[in-house]
Amino acid sequence: MELRNLGNDGQIFFEILPEDWRDVIEPIWDDYKEKASIYVFENAMGIIAGGIVFRTAPPNMTDFEIEEWEKYVISNFHYIGFLFVDPKYRGQSLGSKWLTALKEQFPNQSYWLTVEEEGLRSFYVRNGFKCNSKSRDEDNPEWIFTYTPGEGSFG
Repeated sequence: MELRNLGNDGQIFFEILPEDWRDVIEPIWDDYKEKASIYVFENAMGIIAGGIVFRTAPPNMTDFEIEEWEKYVISNFHYIGFLFVDPKYRGQSLGSKWLTALKEQFPNQSYWLTVEEEGLRSFYVRNGFKCNSKSRDEDNPEWIFTYTPGEGSFG
């Protein structure tokens, strides 16, 4: 499956996102689109999976992310956000394939991201990311994961 770069033309990708995700990204996209790119997988029916790679601090950061983001941006890490697979196409490893395609297309690029659902931690570990820190908020835990080429497993 080929990774297609939509650049910063977000509208077609935003249409597959859940409404609460759209409510976050659509109103502020104009402020971010020059420092972000959207990469997607498509089939004959349209976009089936995708995500946004930010070359700056991500939108709507939590207090935990605010404490951490600068060291990653300064070190030229890009932030992966809004990684989403259309529910009709889940169970086909499209999230893993998307991450692998991104890493293959940009083999020297490092990434960081935030995980807010504990169940997703193992997904990112399987995809070569490592957990660097955990928030102190026990009620709403978050973890920051990073991927650095040459570290750990690949895809």
